[in-house]
Formats: sequence, structure tokens, C-alpha cells
Amino acid sequence: MALSIELLILFSVLPFVVIFAVILLVSLYKKDKLKIDLGRQGNFLFAILLIYFIFFGYICNYVYPKTADDLINESIGERIVFIYQVLFNPSSFLSLIILIAIVFLMVFREKFYEYGLRNSFWLSFIIIGISFIWYWFIVESFDLTIIYRFFIMYEGYLTILCLIGINMSTAVLASKARQKYDKSKSD
Repeated sequence: MALSIELLILFSVLPFVVIFAVILLVSLYKKDKLKIDLGRQGNFLFAILLIYFIFFGYICNYVYPKTADDLINESIGERIVFIYQVLFNPSSFLSLIILIAIVFLMVFREKFYEYGLRNSFWLSFIIIGISFIWYWFIVESFDLTIIYRFFIMYEGYLTILCLIGINMSTAVLASKARQKYDKSKSD
């Protein structure tokens, strides 16, 4: 069953709008009972948007442009879902640098490095979820069997481990850089 491009765009942007609306409503209505620092969530949401539009946009538009031959065998979609194949491919090495830069920026902007480490961990799973959305964009059909195939193949678990490794090592480097920056700023 094929969905139109308008529905795919709606389903891909709707979670970001709902998350932002919930955070905003909670902070407005329970201002004296519950304080939510929108700067921290805003930083995380900004990183998600950068991942969604810049990281995956680069991969889909420049690394693997859509051709009729690729749509027949769905090779682009499989590479997007198993993202380690893209990250460690020499022809798309810039995508790895873009991912590292986004995670570094997100963690460096955090005042407490623990939040940055936590957010970079959760960002790994959000990247996997976004890769499913981009798969549905590329293949132009809503096929839920890709989620099943992701978890029964070893490439799925390799993708999870690679993303966690890249994000956590970048987060540790960014937190160390932030500590050195704060120390040099105080001196």
C-alpha cells in the first residue's frame, strides 16, 4: 500500500510538533509546580532536527540519489535502515563527520555533561527511528516488515552498536572539551 508524499511528510513532521507542543503546554500550565528548562529540551530537539534534515538529507540527496534501478531492488532503503553501511562507506565518509559534529555540538552546549551523555545515548535510537521514516520516504510505500527484518538480522544489532559507540565516544570527547572550556574561561 503506497502513501502519498503529503501523508508521509505529515507523519514525519507530526511527532516533532507534538513533542514541542507537550513541552510548551506543560511549562505554561504548571509553571509554579513543575519547571522544565526549555533550553535543555530545545537543544535536544534541535539536534534531532539537524539529524533529520541535514544528516539524512545529505545521505539521501548526495550519497545515494534516487534512480529507477535502485527503487526496483530497494538498495537505498536497506542502506538507510542499516546505517552503519553508510557511515563506514568511503564514498559517504562525510556523513560520519556530519553525525559526529551534530552530537558534539549537542553535548558541548549542555552545561551538565551527564545530560549530554544521556541525550546522545537516546539520540542513537531516535536515529534508528528516523531511518525507518526515511526508508518509507525512499521506497514510497509504508512497509512495516522492515522493522521486523531490522531486529532479526545481525546488521540491525550492528547498527545499534555502531550508533551507540559513535554517539557515546563523541559525547565523552565533547564533555571533556566543555570541561576544559569552562576551566579556561574561569581562569
